[in-house]
Amino acid sequence: MKTSIITKAAFILLVLALPQSCTDLDTTLYSDLTPDTEYTTTDNLLAALLAAYAPLKNSYGNNGLFEIQELSTETSAAPAKFGPWDDGGIWARLHRHEWENNAWFINNAWNMCFGGISTCNRLIEEFEATSGDVTAAVNELRAVRALYFFTAMDLWGDVPLVTSFVSAETNPARTPRAQVYDFLVKELQEIIPTLPDNPSGENYGRMNKWAAMAMLARLYLNAEVYTGTAQWQAAADMAQQVINSGRFTLEPAYLDNFKSANERSVENIFVVTHSSSSGGALNMHMRTLHPLSKETYNFTTGPWNGYTALEEFYNSFDERDSRREMFIVGQQYTSSGEPIQDPNGAIEIDSKGNPDPDGTPLIFTPYINELWPKAFSQSGARIGKYEFVNGLDLAMDNDFPVFRYAEIMLIRAEALWRMDNSSAEAKELILQIRERAGLGGIDPLTEDDLYHEIQRELAFEAQARTVMIRFDRFNNTWWEKTITDPNKNLFPIPTDQLNGNPNLTQNPGY
Repeated sequence: MKTSIITKAAFILLVLALPQSCTDLDTTLYSDLTPDTEYTTTDNLLAALLAAYAPLKNSYGNNGLFEIQELSTETSAAPAKFGPWDDGGIWARLHRHEWENNAWFINNAWNMCFGGISTCNRLIEEFEATSGDVTAAVNELRAVRALYFFTAMDLWGDVPLVTSFVSAETNPARTPRAQVYDFLVKELQEIIPTLPDNPSGENYGRMNKWAAMAMLARLYLNAEVYTGTAQWQAAADMAQQVINSGRFTLEPAYLDNFKSANERSVENIFVVTHSSSSGGALNMHMRTLHPLSKETYNFTTGPWNGYTALEEFYNSFDERDSRREMFIVGQQYTSSGEPIQDPNGAIEIDSKGNPDPDGTPLIFTPYINELWPKAFSQSGARIGKYEFVNGLDLAMDNDFPVFRYAEIMLIRAEALWRMDNSSAEAKELILQIRERAGLGGIDPLTEDDLYHEIQRELAFEAQARTVMIRFDRFNNTWWEKTITDPNKNLFPIPTDQLNGNPNLTQNPGY
């Protein structure tokens, strides 16, 4: 059972958000809430503040950000299996870097970022208009807003930098990426000393000092992409501050960070909280598993048979690597231990005329016969990183890690390696992470070694694309992807947004 303050306040937030029906539009409404009193009670202030986090819940793990950060890379895809995952070829186009300007996942990610920014701006101005002490709440909102701006800048480059609500421009133009970067650095440096030191208890799932420092470390790590000037030392120093805090450590077991009850993790620095009972929750089980997986986990409904790891990525994990347990492969069984049979496996024939070699046994194979239009229903290692508990309906309780201590160690390791490819400390940090996975160190540590270790450790945490761009690999070719267009490092401004704002300009190549 989740015990965070976010869950405790969910009912308050729901009540305040409910629309009021009225048939007499001239009726005078009376309320005890005025601009001076609305946010002077703890419950009202908290309920309003939590609205700033709401857009994150709909995009971290599903519905936008996860798809464009993971399925566009060499880690995973959504092959068009026999059944519902064709969707007009939209998933194949995402993987092949042929996405449309107004693809729903690009539009959803834009709406997450700028809907979240607008909410933060509105609340900041409303809070500052009250007579209560709202400094802590305002600074927390500035940190949440920084995460939205960071994400937008990463995905689209130049983006509108709007920090007001009432006086905001109706049609803001795009601000150069480097200026957005400078704004974020200054903003985070200002608010870090004021944010809560304790990331647990009532602060769980909310922006704290260490989360903001982790964000700044990640910002510095990608500075060369965003501004043309590397900030390796700044990234290493910021990561070291988080390490020196002693607040976090590696969980003994890697997958404990992603369990259904992962609020107990001593490694997760900031998470997007999810609750199966409050709606809008993580639904990775529905997106990756086969419909007959319902019999394995006693789900209330059959999954949709979508996301899979790519075979080459799956095979990049050493057989001794305990992180390999995040994949679901092999014969599948019912909850009582009986082998599951898929009658469709005997009749599926792909676009080249090949039958499914596994036949009727439901066997998840790392091999995927084709991306589109007729991938075998059983093909592809499934993503089991986020624990699937028995009896799930459409939603999961797992909180989605946005910043994790292992990433902080990797940030420092990479930054030190960038400055000195023989850095002993970089190799030691990598060793600590690999030792947890049951592996030894890497010496010498090459760029390939570093890159693959980062991708394996952070797999399916909505970072793969950003990592590939930083290592200049997003324009490589891989399975079923031949396009090598550097313009694809940025996504297009969605057509709906261009139509609604004449001051927006499209990214090159679209």
